Amino acid sequence: MPPPAPPKPNWPVNQPPNPATVRWDSRGLEIEASNSSLDQILHEVATDTGAKLQGMSEDQRVFGIYGPGPARDVLSKLLDGSGYNVMMVGGQGDAPPQQIILSRSLAGTPVPVNATQALRNNNGDEESDNQEQQPEPQQPPEQFQQPPIRNPFGGGPPRTPQEVQQEMLMRQRQMQQQQEQQQQNNPQ
Repeated sequence: MPPPAPPKPNWPVNQPPNPATVRWDSRGLEIEASNSSLDQILHEVATDTGAKLQGMSEDQRVFGIYGPGPARDVLSKLLDGSGYNVMMVGGQGDAPPQQIILSRSLAGTPVPVNATQALRNNNGDEESDNQEQQPEPQQPPEQFQQPPIRNPFGGGPPRTPQEVQQEMLMRQRQMQQQQEQQQQNNPQ
């Protein structure tokens, strides 16, 4: 007969979660949590603000006071370090997002390309709407976008990995064209 299992340590994660206080009012969103369920918090935020919540797969405990402030900022701080990538769609300024989409992230895994593109398309920025739409190369959805690459020598805005890749492809095509011209000029 095996010995009895030792009792679980008296850690917060082994205790029932405490309900968080979620307020959505004229000051914005405010969340007070002390060993509270992230799932409960996000569902209450969605109910209070009218946002649709997708992708919550694994609950975890939350401690702290978040806000008051714009819903986007408060949610970003709440989810920072949670292991979720978050995409908020719709809602500008102090308005809450219309959709909150979560996906599990591995440590150091950047945001999926499709999520970043959706953010660009839904930000309501007039400049991006008025600019000529350039077709982007088709990429499989499982590829990810990394943060912008900064020029180590300064000058110019940061470039995304897609912009760097596009520039490399253009240079590669130029080199191929030069080699073809050299072969045509110097037949052996």
